[in-house]
Amino acid sequence: MKKLSGILILIMLLILTGCTKQKVTKVSYTYKGENDLWTAEYKVNGTKTITEKKDKGQYSSEYNNTLTVTYKKDVSELASMKSLEISYKSSATGGKSNQSFDDNTPKQKAYTIKTSSTGSAIEREDEIIKVDINIDGKIQTIELKNAK
Repeated sequence: MKKLSGILILIMLLILTGCTKQKVTKVSYTYKGENDLWTAEYKVNGTKTITEKKDKGQYSSEYNNTLTVTYKKDVSELASMKSLEISYKSSATGGKSNQSFDDNTPKQKAYTIKTSSTGSAIEREDEIIKVDINIDGKIQTIELKNAK
């Protein structure tokens, strides 16, 4: 009897796994853009998985994003900066970084925002990502496109 129930369980597992198809796609995009003062680079690395069970599809994903914004001129030109807000928006996600500076705070040329997620949508390869750089209330926008 134990042997028969073991065989039945094995058959059921084979039937269930035989009805499931899984497609895993690796994603690695780099979007770039610049203006007169700044360059910006946004990297997306992860996987998206579509699992089909009978007539239903299930989507899952895991990814890491990194936005790096770099000042093109001499960093001493940022000495009078009191606040910096960098934000970005894509079809899948967005992020923001706020920093306040006093007169003694050293400024840097590059600023980075890192995010990661599980289960969310991932950017499309052909989309345009908007980055806003707000220095003391003056906003500059950079559009990033896939560097392919």
